[in-house]
Amino acid sequence: MSSKHYNINYLEDTGRFLKSLKEYSYNPFAGINEGTIIDLGCGTGMDAINLSNMLDKRVDIVGIDHDQAMLDKGTSSITDQKNVRFILSEANHIPFEAGTVAGVRAERLIQHLVEPENSINEIHRVLKKGSPVVLIETDWSGLTFYNEHILIEEKISRYLTDKKINNGIAARKLTNYLERVGFNDIRLELFPFIIKSLNEANEYLWIERMIAEAADENFISQNEKELFVAALNKANEKNYFACSINVVIVSSVK
Repeated sequence: MSSKHYNINYLEDTGRFLKSLKEYSYNPFAGINEGTIIDLGCGTGMDAINLSNMLDKRVDIVGIDHDQAMLDKGTSSITDQKNVRFILSEANHIPFEAGTVAGVRAERLIQHLVEPENSINEIHRVLKKGSPVVLIETDWSGLTFYNEHILIEEKISRYLTDKKINNGIAARKLTNYLERVGFNDIRLELFPFIIKSLNEANEYLWIERMIAEAADENFISQNEKELFVAALNKANEKNYFACSINVVIVSSVK
């Protein structure tokens, strides 16, 4: 099985699902009219391009990611956004001088980092004093399905937070990460998402794939896997399928 919980198609699908949240996350950068804004862990580059479209062309938008295929996709998506460029680098090494960056945004990045504090330190290092950082994270520990198999659900959640995703409870830790480094004016906002069909759960959360992996990794038994998937399909067929997950946006300034 792939070690990643995402690929290009996944990021594009979830990007459409999270459109309003993404647009909201751009607001702290709205008043910036010069300098450089970094989208760290930019993936396919859609947010870098969106930021370019929103801001004055005097603002340089730099997308940074460790996956060249993602960056190639971003580069191919540029049309008239001449102020957008992409850099191949790791999140714990931002190739900018200290105190030179006007803003940093990172969406669904921290959850994938084994040592997230290193990247938070790097963000703090490169930002100018008074400049904003915005972190967006999925709270995987709060993923909820509405059926009777609560103990199986808890085991699936543990697979996601303890095994599959390097830092699956990152959403719960963001404020502490920022506080420890010395960021100011920390704000947390919660965005609940309700999914009403199994097809959408598979599209946006890869849920049946994750359940299969949890069984392969012995977090649940094959019988528990079959019980849980059967419950999901039954709920879907009878039109009472529902699952929920929260996404948090934490913003702050240096």
